[in-house]
Amino acid sequence: MRELLRTCLLGVLLVFSAIGTPAGALDLALVVSGKGGAYERFAQSLRASLGAGPHRLYDGGNLEEGVAEDVVRRADLVLAGGFPAAEAMLGRSSRPLMAVLISRSQYRALRRSHPDAPFAAIVLDQPPARQLALVHAVLPERNRLGVLYGPDTRDQEREFVALSGKSGMELLGQQVSTPLELTQALERTLEASDALLALADPLLSTPTAARSILLSSYRYRRPVFAWSRAFVDAGALAAVYSGPGDIARDVVDWLAALPAGRLPEPQMRMPRHFGVALNSQVARALNLRVEDAASVLRRLQVEERP
Repeated sequence: MRELLRTCLLGVLLVFSAIGTPAGALDLALVVSGKGGAYERFAQSLRASLGAGPHRLYDGGNLEEGVAEDVVRRADLVLAGGFPAAEAMLGRSSRPLMAVLISRSQYRALRRSHPDAPFAAIVLDQPPARQLALVHAVLPERNRLGVLYGPDTRDQEREFVALSGKSGMELLGQQVSTPLELTQALERTLEASDALLALADPLLSTPTAARSILLSSYRYRRPVFAWSRAFVDAGALAAVYSGPGDIARDVVDWLAALPAGRLPEPQMRMPRHFGVALNSQVARALNLRVEDAASVLRRLQVEERP
């Protein structure tokens, strides 16, 4: 009888153990580049988005205070926040990795230096279709759009042109290879266009380049569409962007869509969750009547629904 009870008790414990550890649940180690700021907001949003789901999130530390190597070794998947963390973890760990809070150009640099590493990424760069949709939603009557392409965004020109043709928008593109070419390219583009789309190219997104873009556009009285909230605060009219909370939701969505026990494929994804920033002072200065950011965001979200 005692042996039978022991066997039954063991069976019950195994059942509850299986319930407590769902099949396919992953142990995630979060390693970020630094303390506070966007990294802390991402960590908080990720914990909230994971909620009571099957995956478990562990603090793997940061590059400033030290990485918890034992946590990383035990993880099924390392989440690296920021380029320095992703670069460091790819160099010191063989664990599968997902890089977040990095740009497309940074992903490419990581892939070049670690061509065979098992890592995926969600980049901050927005899809071209979403950027054009923002311009159309904010300025539906303006259809001549200037775009500057730098060395890292030049390969997107064909996609932008194809998308603009479908929407009836006239795209006036200029390629810029060096900082010295920026001023002349800006003047040619602004003179012929109704608005300017500034892409997140490393050559065109330096503080000096951003200041030149804003000053030139103000002189020509052309609104600028940008890639970040900070650029809008500095004087651009509008931007579609993905913050730390948006990227955290993208991570959770990606993991939720995986078959049980599978890890993300080594690929780059652009964000699916995003926000919109609008500068009402710039709109008034340019005598533009535009909707509020919340209304524009809802319109873009509706357009992207399957």
